[in-house]
Amino acid sequence: MTDIAGMKAELDGLVREQAERRALREQRGEEIKAQSHEYMTKQVQAAERYVQHRRELAQRKTKSGWSTDRTHAEPPSAFDDPVEFPAAPGNPPMPPRPPRDEPPRPTRRHRAAEEDDEAFDNNPW
Repeated sequence: MTDIAGMKAELDGLVREQAERRALREQRGEEIKAQSHEYMTKQVQAAERYVQHRRELAQRKTKSGWSTDRTHAEPPSAFDDPVEFPAAPGNPPMPPRPPRDEPPRPTRRHRAAEEDDEAFDNNPW
């Protein structure tokens, strides 16, 4: 009888652990979804600013080319100020590469190319 009670207690513990893991996994999934949504919202806002900028440029264009009248001052572009977006969720930014201390190694030529060069060493011209 105690053997069955021990197995039931162990099974209950495993079921509880599985439920906790599932809850944590779903919570993490919701967090990732929220981060992705925020990131994509910022991307859409940047794309909308770009489209608006391109529309403004197209409106200034005339049939014969770019408008030459100076009545319209060049408006400041939304792209003059760089916007820093956070790295996409799950993709940390790459660290910068350290500079190389040693010079690049010389590349080896194929043996057939070296033999061709030797064949033309006897050419008088």
